[in-house]
Amino acid sequence: MVSIFSSPLATPAQLATSPSQLAGMPEPLEQKLRLVACRLLQAAGVLMELPQPTIATAIVLLQRYYLTTALQSSPLLPTCLASLYLACKLTEHAQKPRDLINIFKYLLSPASPLHPPHIRDPSANGVSKMRSNKHLYYVSEGDYTAIRSLLLSTEAKILRSLGFNTTVQLPYTLAFNYLQSLGVLTHTSEPPPRETPAERLFSPLQNEKLVATTFAYLTDLLSSPSQVYLTHHPHELAVAGIYMASRDHGVKLPGRWWEVWDVERETLGFLVVVIRGGTYIPAAAKVWIVEEGKFEETEDGDVVVAIGSESVEREMERLRSL
Repeated sequence: MVSIFSSPLATPAQLATSPSQLAGMPEPLEQKLRLVACRLLQAAGVLMELPQPTIATAIVLLQRYYLTTALQSSPLLPTCLASLYLACKLTEHAQKPRDLINIFKYLLSPASPLHPPHIRDPSANGVSKMRSNKHLYYVSEGDYTAIRSLLLSTEAKILRSLGFNTTVQLPYTLAFNYLQSLGVLTHTSEPPPRETPAERLFSPLQNEKLVATTFAYLTDLLSSPSQVYLTHHPHELAVAGIYMASRDHGVKLPGRWWEVWDVERETLGFLVVVIRGGTYIPAAAKVWIVEEGKFEETEDGDVVVAIGSESVEREMERLRSL
C-alpha cells in the first residue's frame, strides 16, 4: 500500500548529527532547549487562544528548521516567535506581530507562571500586592521595532531554510476519523436499562475522554526528544495515540486493527515506547524558563533553562569544562 503522505521525513542520521551538535553544542543541552521551545510555543498558543493544530504546526516548523540550522546561529527566542507567526498565517489564524511580542515578553517576565518562583524581581520588594505588575513585561516602541524587525528576518530565514516547503501534516483529524471508523465513538440515544461495564464505554462522556486522551498523547509527542513528528507519518502517530488511549480507558479494539491503516507492529511498538518515555526530564519535575540567567537544577529536581544566546554560550562553556 502506497502512503498518501508525501512529506519528506528526517532520518535517524539527521537527528544524530544535527547542525547544533556539529557546531559544538552538547546533545543534552540541545534537547533541553528544544523541550523549552515546545513548552514556550504551547504556552503562547494557549494564551492567544489558538487552536492546537496551529501550535503544533509552529513546533514542527521549528523542529524542521533546526535540522538545517544550528541553535548557535539562530537564537531560540526569535525563532519561536517567527515559527508561531508563520504557523498562524499558514493555518489562517494570522496574528499581529505586536500581540505575539507582548505574549512572549510576558511569558519570560517575572510575572509569568513559567518564571522560577525562587528568582524574585528586585524591583518588586516592598511593592503592594494590589499594584499592577505590567511594568515587568512592558515593551517600549523602540524595543518593539527592533524585535519586530528580528521576527520578520527570522521568518525569512526559516522559509529559505525549508525551501518554502511549509506543508505540515498533523495526526489529530486522522485520529478522530480512525476512532469513528473503529466504531468506538458511536452510542445509542437511549442507554440500555442495565448497563454493563463494556456498554458504559460507549457513553458520550467516555467518548469525550477517549478523544481527549488520544489528542493529549499526540500533543505530548510534540515535545519528545525523539522528534517523531519529523521521522514518522501522521497516520502512524494517530494510531499510536489511539492505542495508548484505548488501553488507558479499557476500550477493546479489533485484533491487529492498526494494520488497516498500514502501520507495522514494530513501528507501533517504537512509538508506544517513545510515548511512555516522555522527555528526559522526570515527569514530576517542572521546567522553568527565563531569558537570561543560569541553567540550574533546584533541590526539588526542577530545571531552570535560560534561552538567551549569552546564557546558552555560558552553559556550553560550562559543560565543556566538566
